[in-house]
Amino acid sequence: MRIVMLADHLVQGGLETHITSIINGLTGRGNEVLLYCASCSPSIISQINSRHFKFLSWSEDAFDEINRFNPDIIHSHPFTAIIKGKEIATLLQKPFVVTMHGLYDFGFDQSPLGNEISNSVKRIIAVDFRVALHLLNNVIQPEKISIIRNGIDLNTFRPRARDEQLMDILGLNRKGFTISLISRFDDDKEKPIIQFLRCIPELAKRVEDLNIIIVGDGGKRKEVQHSFPIEVSNGVKVKLISWQEKIEDIYNISDLVFGSGRVALEALACKVPVYAMWEGFGGLISKKNHDAIMQGSTFRQVDDYELLSIITGLINNPKELNQAAQEGYEAVYRHHDCKEIVIQLIRTYEQYCMDN
Repeated sequence: MRIVMLADHLVQGGLETHITSIINGLTGRGNEVLLYCASCSPSIISQINSRHFKFLSWSEDAFDEINRFNPDIIHSHPFTAIIKGKEIATLLQKPFVVTMHGLYDFGFDQSPLGNEISNSVKRIIAVDFRVALHLLNNVIQPEKISIIRNGIDLNTFRPRARDEQLMDILGLNRKGFTISLISRFDDDKEKPIIQFLRCIPELAKRVEDLNIIIVGDGGKRKEVQHSFPIEVSNGVKVKLISWQEKIEDIYNISDLVFGSGRVALEALACKVPVYAMWEGFGGLISKKNHDAIMQGSTFRQVDDYELLSIITGLINNPKELNQAAQEGYEAVYRHHDCKEIVIQLIRTYEQYCMDN
């Protein structure tokens, strides 16, 4: 099968990891993939290693090359890529599917553009229940929605021994409890990180030799930087690092990760406990609340005093953390194995390619 996959700007993050994992899975099964993007960092391209893969930047004469590629299906990710994907699918008379990754309805809302694209798309794929519910409540043709979960490369994201050399490089306490907060610094996702940073001076009075790693980038990076505590006591280390190409290395030196979406799934695949963090805080991910957190129904705002109580309570309860890590690990292996997700995606493609 020959697939044209479209995206906007691929730099680094959850969307990028999703796309590279899917492309590697598709090409690994002998499918041909042409990735058509406005821009893509070399580090993203380097993560795809297959003779069945081609990359093409957006340009006026790109359509001829796409036509020569002779795709069987067009698959877009947000945002402008949805519009371009619809145009290509219409010109080539090929089936068109879209994967939606967040709480937005761009391309499918109650507008002339939304009506036009909705009538052209065969399937709107949501990556989790939270996204699916948002789409069901907002898009014009909800009957076209289905869920194909985020797939995690379990060969890359797996439990490993703590890399003490990396901890030394980062200037961390080898024997200290390590918390990593991982997110984009945009769209209010930076706010819980800023709140966490505000609590560190008081937290340092309660916990010695604590390591706190902030990982991410985005338009609110300066706000995050300006929120760093000036003085921290009791040997507490606080580090800010940009998004990491090998983010799995950060997971595997962490005792606890704050994050959501793919970050949560990747950390759990490494058997690291996760406290859900998005525009607020959602709770320690465990068997009993996994679906609720993934649907976003548990996220809420907490005050600084409650956040401090949450953090210290987690640090002082290793049994609860270990149980949550084990339960999360089992859930990811059962529901998010990228190999199985790719098979589901191929079955979706085949359904519409046969019709075409």
